[in-house]
Amino acid sequence: MSKCFKGKYAVITGAAGGICKDTALCLAERGAAGIMIADLNYEKALATAQEIEDATGSRCLAFATDVSKPADIAALFAFTMEKFGAVHILVNGAGVCPTTKLEDLDAEKWDWCMNINLRGAHLCCREAIRIMKEQKYGRIVNIASMSYRVGGIAASVSYGASKGGLASATKTYAKLTAQDGITINAICPGLIMTDMTRNNGYSADGIPMGRLGEPRDVSTVIAFLASDDSRYMTGCTLDVNGGMYMTM
Repeated sequence: MSKCFKGKYAVITGAAGGICKDTALCLAERGAAGIMIADLNYEKALATAQEIEDATGSRCLAFATDVSKPADIAALFAFTMEKFGAVHILVNGAGVCPTTKLEDLDAEKWDWCMNINLRGAHLCCREAIRIMKEQKYGRIVNIASMSYRVGGIAASVSYGASKGGLASATKTYAKLTAQDGITINAICPGLIMTDMTRNNGYSADGIPMGRLGEPRDVSTVIAFLASDDSRYMTGCTLDVNGGMYMTM
């Protein structure tokens, strides 16, 4: 297996489980020097970090992070620089997938989703870009959702809107940092089975490949966008959905 991430340090939010846990493993398998497992569930993040470090030899640390709290995000990047001295890769994966009915979606529930899925990702991008500009190198991957493309299937209006906002913001981030050696892209996963989505009533009906997605179906695409193999791509949004939604 290619060790394309040798010498690279990554911050991955929401990495205690699901797609982002597998992304951390994927980068570690490909030689990442260090990975920061940032998650609200610190105990689970700690176990994930130890599991990946034991399996791959890559240095993995955990940091308790609530991305709805700006102070937590600032502390996360300060801690990462203290321990690693660099941030070459950021994967914004921390998020919530509410199924709130439209009539129940009040201002508090709307803001809760937006503050985690969109504002939190923005503040992480902001912190990472400051570091990456000094390095003249960086790779950021934002995890959006197919629900932004087609409208929510099981998720709430706030979820689709937050992910659409993230995909849109990705283009602006990319334009503003393209001359600094930084690429910023997004992915839109389809129906992927994780702990967060397991009870959302997903079905393989209508998926041309005939199956629900697995975390590794997504993590390898994230790894591509985080690598130098995608060095001339920025501001792109890639669909990973088994053919359920296709763009020209």
